[in-house]
Amino acid sequence: MARTVSDETVSGRYVLASSASHLLHRAEQLAAECFAELSKNELTLRQFAVLAAIAGEPGLSQTALVAVTGIDRSTLADMMSRMEERGLVTRTASATDARALSIQLSQEGATILRSMDKNARAADAAVLDLLTKPKRRAFLATLIKLSKLADERAARLEREAKRQAKRQAKRQSRAESGGAKRKSHRKHG
Repeated sequence: MARTVSDETVSGRYVLASSASHLLHRAEQLAAECFAELSKNELTLRQFAVLAAIAGEPGLSQTALVAVTGIDRSTLADMMSRMEERGLVTRTASATDARALSIQLSQEGATILRSMDKNARAADAAVLDLLTKPKRRAFLATLIKLSKLADERAARLEREAKRQAKRQAKRQSRAESGGAKRKSHRKHG
């Protein structure tokens, strides 16, 4: 069961310095800044993550990329348009789902991904080097655990949404068929 109030906020005042969500955001900003400095702003950390995800599994749909990268749908859609305009990715009709687009790295996208790999590794090292070795391991283990839990939560929420949509469709169908029966009954009665 989720707690509603952190231990530090029982006084009634929200304290940013002890807010997990705020601190995670600040850590992400640090990582993005380190990457931006090293890549000379050729790509953002998120763009790099998208290219790396596509390279790891060519042909992913945007929906699958949302799940893999954790970037929300609307942000990813905007990113994909800009990355396609830059010639980093191509989008074609999916062979397995007529509603989806299959995303591939272009030659330019593959080239820039390879050139940015060392910058991504150096940015990771710059962040981790701020911690002692034992804390690095614990920090990475915690991030991996949080990521896994986020994936499990997203899958659970998606299953629940599908069940809810099915229940809603059944209720709607029953309501419509009940209305049709009442009309038929009145007509013949």
